[in-house]
Parts: sequence; structure tokens; C-alpha cells
Amino acid sequence: MKNSILLFISILFISTTFAFSQSSMLEKGFSAKFSFGFPPDAYGYDGDFPLPEELLLNTTYGFEIGNQWYFYTNEQFGIGLDVNWLDVVYGKSKMDVLVGESVKRLTLEGSFLEFGPLATFAFNDIFAIEGYYNLRPSYMATYYYENEDDNLLIYDFGFLHGLGIGARFKFLYVGYEYTFGNIEGGVTGWGELEEIADMLSEQTLGAANSKLILGFQF
Repeated sequence: MKNSILLFISILFISTTFAFSQSSMLEKGFSAKFSFGFPPDAYGYDGDFPLPEELLLNTTYGFEIGNQWYFYTNEQFGIGLDVNWLDVVYGKSKMDVLVGESVKRLTLEGSFLEFGPLATFAFNDIFAIEGYYNLRPSYMATYYYENEDDNLLIYDFGFLHGLGIGARFKFLYVGYEYTFGNIEGGVTGWGELEEIADMLSEQTLGAANSKLILGFQF
């Protein structure tokens, strides 16, 4: 009987200790993640002229590195700051116009020092879920290239936004992020496309994108 009571007290003590100890998933850390985006038609260009279907982007690819810090934590929940030092996304497409000739498109989005609030719920020391918002200071550019003489560039800087939710399995990260916003870009052209650029005022660069995020968060 004495042994049973001691065993029960020991189990209760161990359970209580684990229940009230802060999860290691709520510590500050570093992240490196890859993104695979599935943007709407307006991504990278939502201006005055509709684009041929071949020049629309179906997929984007990206890479980001960042850190997270927690200001408030209890045993299982933490609120902190999420920062991405660098977040680069690109997509490309091509449209054949004549035999051996084509128009190529490249859209590039580069965000620097993204930041915003982060909330994490840790089930234990292995698994956690979290959500965040990021304000994204970003450069965005879309480049159309026919040949080395005839090309067109739309670009500028603006503030975009990102909302995300993810799950962490120890250091592995799987998540979904929706980025949104617009940037009004200036237009520069060369060769035969210079006249078109001169006729255009600022053109809208749409930044809406649905992204699958995979990576590591330590």
C-alpha cells in the first residue's frame, strides 16, 4: 500500500512538473523556409492592358530567412515578434510569337525586414501551431523581354502585407501564407517598346499570392 501511494505521488509530481514547465517550442529561434506560390492572374501586373494567358504566372518560388522572439510566455502559449530579414519570390513565363521568337516575362518580389506580431501555442516540446501578421516593405518588378534591344520594365517600392498560419514539428515547419497589397510602378522601355512605355503612366503591380511554406525553424 505504501509503495502504491509513493508511486501515485511520484506520477502526480512528474505530471505536474511537465504541465507547468515552459515548452521549448516557445524559445527564440532562427528560420529558413521555401515558398511555393499559386497566384491569381493579377500577380505582378494588374495594369491597363490585359495580358495573354501564356504570360500569366501559374507558380512562384521563394526563399526567406528570419528570426522570432517572445515577449510573453506561459507554459504553452507565447506572444512575440516575427521578423524576416529577407524574403525573395520570383515567377517566370514565356509566350511564343513567331518561329524561334518569344516574349519572356520575369516577376521578382523582394521584401526586406518584414515584421509583425506572432502567437504560438505549444502542445508539448515537439509540436506547436502559430499564426502571424507581417508588414512587408518590398520592391517589386515585372520585366518583359523580347530580345536584347526590345524590353519593358515596371518596378517600384511599396508596403505589402502577409498573414500566415503554420505548424512546427520540432524544427520542421509547414504552413500557409497569404500575401496581399499593390504597388504602383513606374514604366521604362527600350527599343520598340520605349514608345509603349512613354504612353503609359504608373501601372499596378498586384501582390496577392497564396503560398505553401516549407522549411526549418529552430
